[in-house]
Amino acid sequence: MEPSALIYFLVIPAAVSLINLLLPVRAAKALTVIALLYLLVRSIHSLSHLPLLSECGLWGADRLAAFVLLFVHILSLVILVFSLKGVRSEIQRAFFVLYPLTVAFCNGVLLSQHTIAFIIFWGLSGLSLYFFALMGQGDSYSQTAKKTFIIIGGSDVFLIFGFILLAARLPVKEWNLSALQMQSGDPLYYLAFFSLLIAVLAKAGGFPLHSWVPDFSKTSPIESTAFLPSSLDKLLGIFLLARMMTAFFAVELIVKMIIISIGAITVVGAVMMAIMQPNARRLLGYSTVSQVGYMLMGVGSGNPIAFAGGLFHMVNHTLYKSNLFLSLGSVEKQTGSSEFRDLGGIAKGMPLTFLMALIGSLAISGIPPFSGFYSKWMIYQGLLEQTKTLPAGYQIWMLICLLLAIFGSALTLACFVKFLHAVFLGRNPGREKIHEAPANQWLATGIFALFCIVFGLFAAALPLKRLIIPVLAELGIAADLSLIGYYDPLLLTGLFAIVFLIGWVVYRATRVVRYDEIYLGGMAAETRFRVSGVDFYREIRQMPLLQTIYTAAEKKYCDIYELGSKGTFFFSGILQKLHPGLLQWYLFYILLGLLLLLLITINIGG
Repeated sequence: MEPSALIYFLVIPAAVSLINLLLPVRAAKALTVIALLYLLVRSIHSLSHLPLLSECGLWGADRLAAFVLLFVHILSLVILVFSLKGVRSEIQRAFFVLYPLTVAFCNGVLLSQHTIAFIIFWGLSGLSLYFFALMGQGDSYSQTAKKTFIIIGGSDVFLIFGFILLAARLPVKEWNLSALQMQSGDPLYYLAFFSLLIAVLAKAGGFPLHSWVPDFSKTSPIESTAFLPSSLDKLLGIFLLARMMTAFFAVELIVKMIIISIGAITVVGAVMMAIMQPNARRLLGYSTVSQVGYMLMGVGSGNPIAFAGGLFHMVNHTLYKSNLFLSLGSVEKQTGSSEFRDLGGIAKGMPLTFLMALIGSLAISGIPPFSGFYSKWMIYQGLLEQTKTLPAGYQIWMLICLLLAIFGSALTLACFVKFLHAVFLGRNPGREKIHEAPANQWLATGIFALFCIVFGLFAAALPLKRLIIPVLAELGIAADLSLIGYYDPLLLTGLFAIVFLIGWVVYRATRVVRYDEIYLGGMAAETRFRVSGVDFYREIRQMPLLQTIYTAAEKKYCDIYELGSKGTFFFSGILQKLHPGLLQWYLFYILLGLLLLLLITINIGG
């Protein structure tokens, strides 16, 4: 592929978006499918023609950019297949205009070689979130759109500031991303690094800039939730973090430990919120935040194995979380609700959707041999290997973070036991007439489920060997996969199959199953008395210490948006009291200002 052909990744989806404004919805769908399929083929082709750099120097792709670009187009195409049938009629035209335009913006972020171009496309990709949020439903969708815009837009200010600090060490003509680098001894080092880290946390959805993700997940179209917060935003956020760790900065140990700590807090804090949610969308939203923590820990550590595991987990998450959101979307379109109390007993009527959701749940919970296990295992092994080289105090710090991450993984399994039971299992009268989702929907979730299986069984041979290890090699990171330890997913799968077969034979030989009706006081139990899954783990909420934490979270003391809003109104209230509109007060402030200015001038002159 010619380097100049990189511009196709921007021009084609943007042009499709403009054309879709004029086309009937059905034709817009077909055109978008053709365009994204073509770009997927070109993104695969680009992997064998690296590095690429356009003649003007504005666009380029190394292995990291091409790797992320590939999955942007895989995810975009598969989610588009799901969206071909089921998007609400009143938003269809706007949806299929914004969808390819968002792909163009994300491609622009990955292929930009100039800092200004990167900032522009990064901001535009965040603006897409706002417009998708405005397509939402419910009483709070406009508030969610506002919240998303402020958090993402506010973080863009820090992105710009961080790049200005980086570029301050270079001539303006060299504002090329590949030329930006800052050493740890630089006085602006910490300010620049943490300014960019704020942008990463907001885009990817890491603590404490995460609160927009569960809100967006609840009110926005389910297709857009799978498309951006669960997929493309994660790719862009971790892509920037990888650049920071390998190109923009010579990262100090203390900075790495801070990122690992933020990751560990994100893992545990978000999954503890997820496990208490009565709404399936919000549960998936909080679990999305939780999984970001593993990516931060892996990529932020700088250890080769953990770094590779972080990139692998980034890809795994986009696959199984898109699967889960879309599976829930299929259920929601059939039932009209995502509240756990309204769901349950659906597996019999939607067996394919249940199977796809089951595979996604096992993958996100880190159950071998599915893909989520291997990437988490790599992160743990890499961090343990790194611990050996740390001073004693840092070793304790690292082990605490590791224990929090492992505990978070156990809670994730508990979380998705609740999800599967509440959505698909149990008995719920009135759900007997539920039918399987349309073919385009279970086909999309099936493709994602297949990725979860294949990337788990053949992790070392396919995604790692062919995609991720070459990325690390080009970045100058030597990753020795032998340090991961012995793990044979095919052997493990065979053992699981044998155990399952034995259990099935025993069950068939000895089964005595009887279904009884439930009676309360001699009368048939009402639907409201069934076990819906809403109250799973309610006892955790009542534990003395955790009760205080949960109460604080419910009052939004951990929501930086709400805290910022309250602080803003507090100070604006003070200013309103100081400026009552009386002339004498304004004259007093003018005289006071002149006096202060005079005193400053005298001190400077002296």
